[in-house]
Amino acid sequence: MRIHDLAVVAGLMCGACAGPSMNEQRRPVQSIAELADAAKTHLAAKRIYFGHQSVGTNIMDGVADLVRVTPGLRLNVLAIDGALPGSGGFFAHGAIGKNTEPESKTDDFAHRIEGGFGAALDIALHKYCYVDITASTDIEAVFRHYRDTMARLRDEHPKVVFVHVTVPVTQVQSGLRADVKELLARAPNGYADNLRRAQFNERMRREYAGREPIFDLAATESTDPQGRSHTIAFKGETGQALFVPYTTDGGHLGEVGRQRVAEELLVMLAGLSSQS
Repeated sequence: MRIHDLAVVAGLMCGACAGPSMNEQRRPVQSIAELADAAKTHLAAKRIYFGHQSVGTNIMDGVADLVRVTPGLRLNVLAIDGALPGSGGFFAHGAIGKNTEPESKTDDFAHRIEGGFGAALDIALHKYCYVDITASTDIEAVFRHYRDTMARLRDEHPKVVFVHVTVPVTQVQSGLRADVKELLARAPNGYADNLRRAQFNERMRREYAGREPIFDLAATESTDPQGRSHTIAFKGETGQALFVPYTTDGGHLGEVGRQRVAEELLVMLAGLSSQS
C-alpha cells in the first residue's frame, strides 16, 4: 500500500488509532481558592527550597504569578545562587546540576542540603527535566542513584520533609502524520521519550506513594483544567503527554501551564505545612 493510500486510511480510521487521547477518567484538580487563610499563613511561614532547571523556573514564575493575584498568599519567593535567608519563611529556588545529567542534579541538591541548607529548611525538593529522561536513559540506574541519595539525606536530616517530583512530559505528535506512523507500527514523535518517562515516574510512585510526599508533575502537566488526562499508548505501553495549551514550545510551560502547575504544587505544599 502506498503512503498516500495509508494516509487516506488513517483519515478514515483516526478514531481507532492509539494516538494522543483525552481520557474521560477524571483526576481531582487542586485550586488555590480552596486554601483557607490559615493554610496560606502556615505555608508562608515555612522555609522551602526547590532545586531545578528551566521547567522549574517556569513553575516558580507561576508561583510568583499566583502570589500577585491571590488574596492572603504572602509567600517570600526568592531566586538564589548562594546562601539561604537567615530568618523568616521563604520559598527559595535555584538552578542545580546540568541538563541531560540527572545524577548531577541530585548530587548538587545533596551537596547543598549537606552543606548547610538541611539545618535551615522545613521542606526541600528537586526535579529532573524532560531532557534528563529520554528513550535511551537507563532509568534503573538513574532511579537507584536518586533513591539512595534521598535515603541518605532523609537519615541525615530527619526534620526536613523531602518531596519527590515526577519527571515532566512533553507534547507529542498528533494528527494525520501520527496516525500514519502508527499504521506503519512506528511511534509518533515524542512517544518513545514520554513512554520512558512514564516508566521512570511509575518507579517513583511505587517507591514513595503512601509513604513519602510526591508531587506528580507529569500527571499535573497532562491533565486539563477539567481533570481529564491526556494519554498516549503504543505497542502495549501507556504514558502521559503534555496538555498542549499548557506549553509554548512543546516542553516548557507557558502562562496557563505554569500557573496550573504552580497552583497544584502550592496546594500540596500547604497540606504538608498544616501537618507539621
